[in-house]
Amino acid sequence: MYRGLRIRIAKTNRNRLDLVDLARRQADHLGPAGISAKRNQTNERFLKKGFLRLAPLTRTQRRKVMARISNLGEPAIKMQPIKNPNPRPR
Repeated sequence: MYRGLRIRIAKTNRNRLDLVDLARRQADHLGPAGISAKRNQTNERFLKKGFLRLAPLTRTQRRKVMARISNLGEPAIKMQPIKNPNPRPR
């Protein structure tokens, strides 16, 4: 089963796009899997949708990214694990 991570930015006095970029860069530390997980997650897409989606990630990769983002110490970055970001049509 594919797993992913949804990242939202709460209201803050800091630049929201800087915080998105900071959170998105944490996926780079997973190597090729993290780089492919953040594919097509641009600033324009964030402004349109309101969140970023990092998928597909394994359970271990998702935990590593969540730990790295929480260690940033920025309370405006909200994370939500998602179980199946790309469900198959029935």
